[in-house]
Amino acid sequence: MYHRYNLVPRHGPTIIVLTFFITLIILGIPIMASQSNTQVPIQILGVNDIHGGLQTTGKLVMDQKSVTNAGGLARLGGYLDQTESDFKILNPKSVTMRVQAGDMVGASPANSALLDDGPTLASLKAMHIQVGILGNHEFDHGIDQYLKEVNGNAPSTQGIKNQQQVSAIKQYPFANTGMKLLAANVIDKQTHEIPNGYSAYTIKTIKNPNNHQTGKIGFIGILNTNLPGIAKKYDLLNEASTIAKYDKILRAKGVHAIIVLGHTGAVTQNGETTGDAVNDIYQLQKIDPDNSVDAFFAAHSHQYANGSIDGIPIMQAGFQGRAYSDLVGKFDFLTDDFVPDSLNPSVKPVYSTMDDPTSTFNHDKSFASITNIIKDANRRVAPIINTKVGSISDGQSISNDLSTTNESQAAYVVVDAQRAVANEQGHKTDIAITSNDSIRSGMDASANGDVTLGTLYNMQPYGNSQPIVELTGDQIIQLLNEQYTKSQLYFLQLSGLTYHYKSVNDGNQIATVSDVKVNDQPINPTTKYRVLTNDYLSTGGDGYTAFTKGTIVDNAGQDIDLLTDYMQTKSPIPTPQLNRKINS
Repeated sequence: MYHRYNLVPRHGPTIIVLTFFITLIILGIPIMASQSNTQVPIQILGVNDIHGGLQTTGKLVMDQKSVTNAGGLARLGGYLDQTESDFKILNPKSVTMRVQAGDMVGASPANSALLDDGPTLASLKAMHIQVGILGNHEFDHGIDQYLKEVNGNAPSTQGIKNQQQVSAIKQYPFANTGMKLLAANVIDKQTHEIPNGYSAYTIKTIKNPNNHQTGKIGFIGILNTNLPGIAKKYDLLNEASTIAKYDKILRAKGVHAIIVLGHTGAVTQNGETTGDAVNDIYQLQKIDPDNSVDAFFAAHSHQYANGSIDGIPIMQAGFQGRAYSDLVGKFDFLTDDFVPDSLNPSVKPVYSTMDDPTSTFNHDKSFASITNIIKDANRRVAPIINTKVGSISDGQSISNDLSTTNESQAAYVVVDAQRAVANEQGHKTDIAITSNDSIRSGMDASANGDVTLGTLYNMQPYGNSQPIVELTGDQIIQLLNEQYTKSQLYFLQLSGLTYHYKSVNDGNQIATVSDVKVNDQPINPTTKYRVLTNDYLSTGGDGYTAFTKGTIVDNAGQDIDLLTDYMQTKSPIPTPQLNRKINS
């Protein structure tokens, strides 16, 4: 708190003015500058869950509003530039910063994935992202490798079988992004420290454009703890406790303006904002009611969130660059903090050219730079992705859209391929299971029904290994029932298994399964079955904890290799029917 005094004399000689100032200093009364010079408009732009979507577009659901064909990194960069420019037109003397909340890479389409997401990192550099955090997909190829790429060093190509891809990665010009990376609650199990090269927080110094004053803004970065695949090598500490710890450290360093970048989800529906990030804020308030957290940029659940929890703005901008967060307010360089109640959050769509033809971004540097980055990436990967690997019998593309029974035809192609090829290669497999989140696109076919390697990479960009888990019939039934809870976002896609399900109203359970059959035979509760899945689900990912009760007994290799083998040997392939889950 501080007091303001009118220090402008109406009349009198200079000596009176000097005496007045000296008296105030002797009495310990602060001499304050004009509020108009010390309180400066500030803007923080945020992106999340880009997943290498250089050209990916799709539907963005914003509570009661939906936007189609949203996204594309070039237009995202253009919108960021335009939004900053518009802000500065209204506020010529202002400060703008840009941040990201994780999953910039991983689960990427082929033109980014085949170059180990170098084009995506180049795009982030073009967007001038200053601070970022780890999402779970930054762990896909190892966070040591990710850090190398962020700092402009070429990654290892060990384990990549396609020599064209190896050559393409080695030739790609990885450039230093300049991003500061945070991971406050990630602890290496061997060193018991935050992984080398990462930090719990960072303090960014901003300058008052009106004078020589400087201010400080602290950023804390956290990752959702419900990520069992990462727990093999790292401990993930409680999000709220971690925020409270570093909030206290920042305050001790004189930092009062604090932003959380959290790779943990939130969603706004019917005007109400809920989710793990919201729970983190409530827990933080209980742990330390006097905390100085001012805003929360959320991620991970790929949804739209724009609200305020206990006075703390919280935002999540969908995924794949379909939107961005725009937090505006005022920063007081005298208190070194945001002006109370000044922060205003919003999440804005990245409209298509058709929906927003007036925003051409012809003069925006980010748009032009990213457009060239994408063109270059497409040129580099063209020899790989244009290779024909098979065909579809009816010549039509196979959709990845979920049916009313939450089944996907494209996902059924994948699990059928995995089960068939694994068995042919001697990996005894009764059932193959994945989730719809593991399949990122449909199987696109050319006019004559041909399918390219690029399509397979678009469908399965993760590079997951395929462990075989031994589960009892009872454990499989438990696994199937885990789909039907109020909190479940992703649904299992099955090969070699069918069942019925019926709606119930039993607390968190919304349906239960029955009449489960394995290869057309009733499931035996005590028999052990061999279930092929991906390494993420096998460790309990997406809330499928029944997998953790089984035993990993084999590994069938990598997802992309199994699907490629299937397409090369079984084409033309049929389009699967959606009849493995029956609503009774």
